[in-house]
Amino acid sequence: MENTFSFLVASLNYFGDILMTLPLATSLKAAYPESRVTFCIGSRGKGVEGIVRGVDRWIERGPRDSFFSRKRIIKEMKEVRPDKIILLQQSKYLLSLARAVNPEGIVNPPHHEGKGLPRHVTDRALIYAEALGAYPVQEINFREDPEASAEEIPALFFPGTTRPSKMWPVEKWLALGEMAWKEKGIEPVFAGSPADKPISVKLKKAAFPYRDLIGRTTLAELAGLIRRSRVIVSVDNGAMHLSDFLHRPTIALFGSTDPTQVGPVQKESVAVGPRGECILCRKHKCTHPKIYCMDQISPDEVWELFREAWEKGY
Repeated sequence: MENTFSFLVASLNYFGDILMTLPLATSLKAAYPESRVTFCIGSRGKGVEGIVRGVDRWIERGPRDSFFSRKRIIKEMKEVRPDKIILLQQSKYLLSLARAVNPEGIVNPPHHEGKGLPRHVTDRALIYAEALGAYPVQEINFREDPEASAEEIPALFFPGTTRPSKMWPVEKWLALGEMAWKEKGIEPVFAGSPADKPISVKLKKAAFPYRDLIGRTTLAELAGLIRRSRVIVSVDNGAMHLSDFLHRPTIALFGSTDPTQVGPVQKESVAVGPRGECILCRKHKCTHPKIYCMDQISPDEVWELFREAWEKGY
Protein backbone atom coordinates (compact mmCIF):
# COMPACT_ATOMS: atom_id res chain seq x y z
CA MET A 1 0.00 0.00 0.00
CA GLU A 2 1.13 3.54 -0.65
CA ASN A 3 1.49 5.94 2.28
CA THR A 4 -1.16 8.50 1.34
CA PHE A 5 -4.88 7.73 1.23
CA SER A 6 -8.23 9.38 1.62
CA PHE A 7 -10.19 7.30 4.15
CA LEU A 8 -13.93 7.83 4.46
CA VAL A 9 -15.45 6.27 7.59
CA ALA A 10 -19.23 5.98 7.85
CA SER A 11 -19.58 5.96 11.62
CA LEU A 12 -22.59 5.65 13.92
CA ASN A 13 -25.36 8.04 14.98
CA TYR A 14 -25.04 8.97 18.66
CA PHE A 15 -22.23 10.91 20.34
CA GLY A 16 -21.10 8.06 22.59
CA ASP A 17 -21.24 5.50 19.78
CA ILE A 18 -19.20 7.79 17.52
CA LEU A 19 -16.58 8.21 20.27
CA MET A 20 -16.20 4.43 20.48
CA THR A 21 -15.26 4.33 16.78
CA LEU A 22 -12.78 7.22 16.81
CA PRO A 23 -9.78 5.05 17.79
CA LEU A 24 -9.95 3.94 14.15
CA ALA A 25 -9.07 7.51 13.12
CA THR A 26 -6.20 7.59 15.63
CA SER A 27 -4.85 4.30 14.28
CA LEU A 28 -5.10 5.31 10.62
CA LYS A 29 -3.41 8.67 11.27
CA ALA A 30 -0.59 7.01 13.19
CA ALA A 31 0.07 4.57 10.35
CA TYR A 32 -0.46 7.04 7.49
CA PRO A 33 0.23 10.57 8.82
CA GLU A 34 -0.12 12.24 5.42
CA SER A 35 -3.47 10.62 4.69
CA ARG A 36 -6.85 12.32 5.08
CA VAL A 37 -9.51 10.85 7.35
CA THR A 38 -13.15 11.87 6.94
CA PHE A 39 -15.90 10.77 9.34
CA CYS A 40 -19.53 10.71 8.23
CA ILE A 41 -21.66 10.77 11.40
CA GLY A 42 -25.27 10.97 12.53
CA SER A 43 -26.78 14.25 13.70
CA ARG A 44 -26.75 13.10 17.35
CA GLY A 45 -22.96 13.41 17.27
CA LYS A 46 -23.02 17.15 16.70
CA GLY A 47 -20.19 18.91 18.55
CA VAL A 48 -17.70 16.05 18.58
CA GLU A 49 -15.60 17.87 15.96
CA GLY A 50 -14.87 20.60 18.49
CA ILE A 51 -13.11 18.30 20.96
CA VAL A 52 -11.32 15.80 18.69
CA ARG A 53 -8.21 16.03 16.52
CA GLY A 54 -7.08 13.61 13.85
CA VAL A 55 -10.18 13.83 11.66
CA ASP A 56 -9.69 16.13 8.68
CA ARG A 57 -13.34 16.54 7.77
CA TRP A 58 -16.73 15.77 9.28
CA ILE A 59 -19.85 15.07 7.24
CA GLU A 60 -23.14 15.14 9.13
CA ARG A 61 -25.85 12.88 7.75
CA GLY A 62 -28.74 14.84 9.24
CA PRO A 63 -31.76 13.64 11.24
CA ARG A 64 -33.89 12.56 8.25
CA ASP A 65 -33.28 10.73 5.01
CA SER A 66 -34.58 12.51 1.94
CA PHE A 67 -33.67 12.98 -1.70
CA PHE A 68 -32.05 16.32 -0.89
CA SER A 69 -30.10 15.05 2.11
CA ARG A 70 -28.75 12.10 0.10
CA LYS A 71 -27.75 14.45 -2.71
CA ARG A 72 -25.88 16.71 -0.27
CA ILE A 73 -24.14 13.84 1.53
CA ILE A 74 -23.03 12.16 -1.71
CA LYS A 75 -21.72 15.51 -2.95
CA GLU A 76 -19.69 16.03 0.24
CA MET A 77 -18.40 12.45 0.14
CA LYS A 78 -17.26 12.84 -3.45
CA GLU A 79 -15.40 16.02 -2.54
CA VAL A 80 -12.97 14.06 -0.33
CA ARG A 81 -12.28 11.57 -3.18
CA PRO A 82 -12.09 8.52 -0.93
CA ASP A 83 -9.76 5.67 -1.82
CA LYS A 84 -11.16 3.52 0.98
CA ILE A 85 -14.71 3.61 2.37
CA ILE A 86 -15.28 1.91 5.73
CA LEU A 87 -18.87 1.18 6.75
CA LEU A 88 -18.95 0.71 10.52
CA GLN A 89 -22.71 0.28 10.28
CA GLN A 90 -23.68 -2.23 7.61
CA SER A 91 -26.98 -0.62 6.60
CA LYS A 92 -28.59 -0.46 3.16
CA TYR A 93 -28.67 3.34 3.44
CA LEU A 94 -24.93 3.74 4.05
CA LEU A 95 -24.11 1.09 1.46
CA SER A 96 -26.15 2.98 -1.14
CA LEU A 97 -24.23 6.19 -0.34
CA ALA A 98 -20.88 4.42 -0.61
CA ARG A 99 -21.79 2.80 -3.93
CA ALA A 100 -22.75 6.21 -5.33
CA VAL A 101 -19.32 7.59 -4.37
CA ASN A 102 -16.75 4.84 -5.02
CA PRO A 103 -18.05 1.25 -5.14
CA GLU A 104 -14.56 -0.18 -5.74
CA GLY A 105 -13.26 1.53 -2.60
CA ILE A 106 -15.67 -0.11 -0.15
CA VAL A 107 -13.69 -2.15 2.38
CA ASN A 108 -15.34 -5.48 3.06
CA PRO A 109 -15.85 -6.43 6.72
CA PRO A 110 -12.54 -8.11 7.62
CA HIS A 111 -12.18 -11.63 8.92
CA HIS A 112 -10.80 -11.83 12.42
CA GLU A 113 -8.20 -14.61 12.28
CA GLY A 114 -10.81 -17.32 12.09
CA LYS A 115 -12.58 -16.01 15.21
CA GLY A 116 -15.98 -14.43 15.45
CA LEU A 117 -16.19 -10.66 15.21
CA PRO A 118 -15.35 -8.82 18.45
CA ARG A 119 -18.35 -7.79 20.52
CA HIS A 120 -17.22 -4.32 21.53
CA VAL A 121 -17.91 -1.44 19.15
CA THR A 122 -14.34 -0.12 19.51
CA ASP A 123 -12.78 -3.51 18.75
CA ARG A 124 -15.06 -3.95 15.73
CA ALA A 125 -13.86 -0.61 14.38
CA LEU A 126 -10.23 -1.46 15.01
CA ILE A 127 -10.27 -4.68 12.99
CA TYR A 128 -10.58 -2.39 9.97
CA ALA A 129 -7.38 -0.66 11.08
CA GLU A 130 -5.59 -4.02 11.13
CA ALA A 131 -7.01 -4.94 7.72
CA LEU A 132 -5.66 -1.66 6.31
CA GLY A 133 -2.18 -2.21 7.73
CA ALA A 134 -2.50 0.06 10.76
CA TYR A 135 -1.68 -0.93 14.34
CA PRO A 136 -4.92 -0.76 16.40
CA VAL A 137 -4.79 1.88 19.15
CA GLN A 138 -7.62 2.24 21.69
CA GLU A 139 -7.14 5.98 22.04
CA ILE A 140 -8.74 9.21 20.83
CA ASN A 141 -6.67 12.26 19.93
CA PHE A 142 -8.42 15.05 21.86
CA ARG A 143 -7.92 18.78 21.53
CA GLU A 144 -6.33 20.52 24.50
CA ASP A 145 -8.53 22.70 26.70
CA PRO A 146 -6.97 26.19 26.58
CA GLU A 147 -9.17 27.47 29.40
CA ALA A 148 -8.69 24.54 31.77
CA SER A 149 -8.95 25.48 35.43
CA ALA A 150 -6.65 24.06 38.08
CA GLU A 151 -9.61 23.45 40.39
CA GLU A 152 -10.14 19.74 41.06
CA ILE A 153 -13.69 18.39 41.04
CA PRO A 154 -13.86 15.61 43.64
CA ALA A 155 -16.94 13.87 42.23
CA LEU A 156 -18.70 14.31 38.90
CA PHE A 157 -22.05 12.56 38.39
CA PHE A 158 -23.82 12.03 35.04
CA PRO A 159 -27.37 10.79 35.81
CA GLY A 160 -29.01 11.41 32.41
CA THR A 161 -29.15 9.39 29.22
CA THR A 162 -31.13 9.09 25.99
CA ARG A 163 -33.25 6.12 27.07
CA PRO A 164 -35.32 5.89 30.28
CA SER A 165 -34.40 2.20 30.59
CA LYS A 166 -30.76 3.15 31.21
CA MET A 167 -31.52 5.50 34.13
CA TRP A 168 -30.37 4.82 37.67
CA PRO A 169 -33.21 5.96 40.00
CA VAL A 170 -32.72 9.53 41.25
CA GLU A 171 -33.17 8.44 44.88
CA LYS A 172 -30.06 6.27 44.48
CA TRP A 173 -28.07 9.22 43.13
CA LEU A 174 -29.23 11.18 46.17
CA ALA A 175 -28.15 8.37 48.50
CA LEU A 176 -24.73 8.22 46.82
CA GLY A 177 -24.32 11.99 47.09
CA GLU A 178 -25.25 11.91 50.78
CA MET A 179 -22.60 9.24 51.42
CA ALA A 180 -19.99 11.33 49.63
CA TRP A 181 -20.87 14.38 51.72
CA LYS A 182 -21.13 12.64 55.10
CA GLU A 183 -18.07 10.40 54.78
CA LYS A 184 -15.64 12.61 52.88
CA GLY A 185 -17.16 16.08 52.82
CA ILE A 186 -17.44 15.88 49.03
CA GLU A 187 -19.81 18.26 47.30
CA PRO A 188 -20.67 16.40 44.06
CA VAL A 189 -21.18 18.09 40.73
CA PHE A 190 -24.09 16.91 38.56
CA ALA A 191 -23.70 17.50 34.82
CA GLY A 192 -25.31 16.49 31.55
CA SER A 193 -27.04 17.73 28.44
CA PRO A 194 -29.99 20.15 28.23
CA ALA A 195 -32.26 17.12 27.66
CA ASP A 196 -31.39 15.99 31.21
CA LYS A 197 -32.75 19.17 32.84
CA PRO A 198 -35.86 17.45 34.34
CA ILE A 199 -33.45 15.61 36.66
CA SER A 200 -32.43 18.96 38.17
CA VAL A 201 -35.90 19.35 39.69
CA LYS A 202 -35.66 15.98 41.43
CA LEU A 203 -32.19 16.78 42.80
CA LYS A 204 -33.69 19.56 44.91
CA LYS A 205 -34.65 16.88 47.45
CA ALA A 206 -30.94 16.41 48.23
CA ALA A 207 -29.91 16.48 51.90
CA PHE A 208 -26.38 17.58 50.99
CA PRO A 209 -24.77 20.48 49.13
CA TYR A 210 -24.13 19.99 45.43
CA ARG A 211 -23.52 21.91 42.19
CA ASP A 212 -25.98 21.48 39.35
CA LEU A 213 -24.40 22.05 35.92
CA ILE A 214 -26.90 19.95 33.99
CA GLY A 215 -27.51 21.61 30.63
CA ARG A 216 -25.19 24.51 31.47
CA THR A 217 -21.99 23.53 29.67
CA THR A 218 -20.80 23.24 26.10
CA LEU A 219 -19.28 19.95 25.03
CA ALA A 220 -15.79 21.49 25.25
CA GLU A 221 -16.54 22.77 28.77
CA LEU A 222 -17.85 19.34 29.72
CA ALA A 223 -14.59 17.76 28.57
CA GLY A 224 -12.76 20.30 30.74
CA LEU A 225 -14.86 19.30 33.77
CA ILE A 226 -14.09 15.64 33.16
CA ARG A 227 -10.34 16.28 32.91
CA ARG A 228 -10.41 17.95 36.33
CA SER A 229 -12.56 15.30 38.03
CA ARG A 230 -11.10 12.86 40.49
CA VAL A 231 -13.89 10.25 40.22
CA ILE A 232 -16.82 10.07 37.79
CA VAL A 233 -20.03 8.05 38.15
CA SER A 234 -22.28 7.74 35.11
CA VAL A 235 -24.96 5.71 33.48
CA ASP A 236 -24.47 4.48 29.90
CA ASN A 237 -24.24 7.73 27.95
CA GLY A 238 -21.88 9.81 25.83
CA ALA A 239 -20.30 11.52 28.83
CA MET A 240 -19.31 8.13 30.22
CA HIS A 241 -17.45 7.28 27.01
CA LEU A 242 -15.83 10.72 26.98
CA SER A 243 -14.65 10.22 30.59
CA ASP A 244 -13.34 6.77 29.75
CA PHE A 245 -11.35 7.87 26.70
CA LEU A 246 -9.97 10.83 28.67
CA HIS A 247 -8.59 8.23 31.13
CA ARG A 248 -10.48 9.55 34.15
CA PRO A 249 -11.60 7.02 36.81
CA THR A 250 -15.14 6.22 35.70
CA ILE A 251 -17.76 4.00 37.34
CA ALA A 252 -20.25 3.10 34.60
CA LEU A 253 -23.70 1.72 35.55
CA PHE A 254 -25.37 -0.74 33.17
CA GLY A 255 -28.75 -2.47 32.97
CA SER A 256 -30.53 -2.72 29.62
CA THR A 257 -27.34 -2.40 27.55
CA ASP A 258 -24.31 -4.66 27.37
CA PRO A 259 -20.96 -3.39 28.74
CA THR A 260 -19.09 -6.03 26.73
CA GLN A 261 -20.43 -4.28 23.62
CA VAL A 262 -20.68 -0.61 24.61
CA GLY A 263 -18.90 -0.37 27.96
CA PRO A 264 -15.74 1.48 28.98
CA VAL A 265 -12.44 0.18 27.58
CA GLN A 266 -9.72 1.93 29.59
CA LYS A 267 -8.04 0.50 32.69
CA GLU A 268 -9.13 3.43 34.87
CA SER A 269 -12.82 2.56 34.38
CA VAL A 270 -15.10 -0.12 35.78
CA ALA A 271 -18.55 -1.30 34.66
CA VAL A 272 -21.22 -2.23 37.21
CA GLY A 273 -24.09 -4.52 36.18
CA PRO A 274 -26.20 -5.56 34.45
CA ARG A 275 -28.28 -7.63 36.88
CA GLY A 276 -31.71 -9.24 36.99
CA GLU A 277 -33.63 -11.68 34.82
CA CYS A 278 -34.56 -9.04 32.24
CA ILE A 279 -31.11 -7.55 31.61
CA LEU A 280 -29.87 -6.51 28.17
CA CYS A 281 -33.39 -5.97 26.86
CA ARG A 282 -32.22 -2.84 24.95
CA LYS A 283 -35.73 -1.43 25.27
CA HIS A 284 -36.24 2.32 25.17
CA LYS A 285 -38.53 2.24 28.21
CA CYS A 286 -38.74 -0.34 30.97
CA THR A 287 -42.06 -2.21 31.25
CA HIS A 288 -41.66 -2.79 35.01
CA PRO A 289 -42.97 -0.35 37.63
CA LYS A 290 -39.33 0.43 38.39
CA ILE A 291 -36.33 0.06 36.12
CA TYR A 292 -35.66 -3.38 37.55
CA CYS A 293 -32.14 -4.04 36.28
CA MET A 294 -30.82 -0.62 37.35
CA ASP A 295 -32.64 -0.86 40.67
CA GLN A 296 -30.45 -3.87 41.52
CA ILE A 297 -27.36 -1.63 41.69
CA SER A 298 -27.11 -0.29 45.23
CA PRO A 299 -25.60 3.04 46.30
CA ASP A 300 -23.47 1.15 48.85
CA GLU A 301 -21.84 -0.89 46.10
CA VAL A 302 -21.17 2.17 43.97
CA TRP A 303 -19.80 4.03 47.00
CA GLU A 304 -17.30 1.24 47.69
CA LEU A 305 -16.04 1.47 44.11
CA PHE A 306 -15.95 5.26 44.43
CA ARG A 307 -13.79 5.03 47.55
CA GLU A 308 -11.39 2.63 45.84
CA ALA A 309 -10.99 4.96 42.86
CA TRP A 310 -10.64 7.97 45.18
CA GLU A 311 -7.84 6.35 47.16
CA LYS A 312 -5.94 5.38 44.02
CA GLY A 313 -5.93 9.08 43.09
CA TYR A 314 -5.05 8.78 39.38
